[in-house]
Amino acid sequence: MIGTKKLSTIREEIRKALAANGTDPIQRLERQIAAAKRKGDRTEVMQGLKQFLQAPPKRPRRKRRAGAKK
Repeated sequence: MIGTKKLSTIREEIRKALAANGTDPIQRLERQIAAAKRKGDRTEVMQGLKQFLQAPPKRPRRKRRAGAKK
């Protein structure tokens, strides 16, 4: 269960877990994807994880004024 963790916190935890052996997590995923493709295995989850880690953090939303109309 994720709970109320921020997406940036989750992203950082995944990066740390993938980089536990000191390598770049993106490069590690790319190697795993390439190896899986050579074997003929599916790679959707690994590619999704790679895109998630590469995505820039979202900008904070602007707060609306109390009296503003939609």
